[in-house]
Formats: sequence, structure tokens, C-alpha cells
Amino acid sequence: MTAALFLAFAFWMLTDTVALQAQDPSPSGLPEGSSTIIESVAWRITAGDLVALREQTKAAVGQIPEAVVVKETSSLLSISIPTKQLPALRQALAKLGSITPAEADPKTPTTLLRLMFVQP
Repeated sequence: MTAALFLAFAFWMLTDTVALQAQDPSPSGLPEGSSTIIESVAWRITAGDLVALREQTKAAVGQIPEAVVVKETSSLLSISIPTKQLPALRQALAKLGSITPAEADPKTPTTLLRLMFVQP
């Protein structure tokens, strides 16, 4: 759990700082070599009530061992999650709204998942 929190914080700092991203020569914008540990994926969730959707999504994430909310805004939730738990989270979120794009198949042990909440 401590390692997941450390990774989540480290990647939040890097992804939240435009200056660091601009200086980073790696194509993913993540530190060199980190692509073997963590992969970034984005999903859009479309539903009518964004406030309820965000709260229900946080509750679903809270049920997943080792999943950590890294950053939260009114329209975005960034989560560090074990990649093997992505299908379970997608299934839970599919009950709340429409998810795009189609399922990703990351090959890393951890995924930095950006959930963007949008209205239809």
C-alpha cells in the first residue's frame, strides 16, 4: 500500500506540473523506465448527474484493495490502481454510466487511471 501511495503521489506531481512534462524527453511524459511499472489510461464516463457519478465512482474505487485516489476535481478523478483490477472497476462503473474508449489492456502492474466525468 505504501508503494502504491508513493507511486501515486510521484505521478500526480509529474502529471500535474506542465513545466516538468515539457522538459521530460520520454514520450509518455512519465519518468524514464517507469513505463515498465505504470501506464496511464483515460476513460470518459457519461451520465446525467455528475456530482452523484463522482461520489459513486469514489465509492466503487474505495472497494478495490490498493486503489488510491491521486487527484480529484469536479470533472476528473485520477486513480492509481492495480492493473488486474481494471476489469472489475470498469464493470462497476458501467452500471453508473457510459464508458469510453473501449477497454485498454495495459501490460504494467499499476495503472494511473484518469476518469473524466461528462454529461451527454
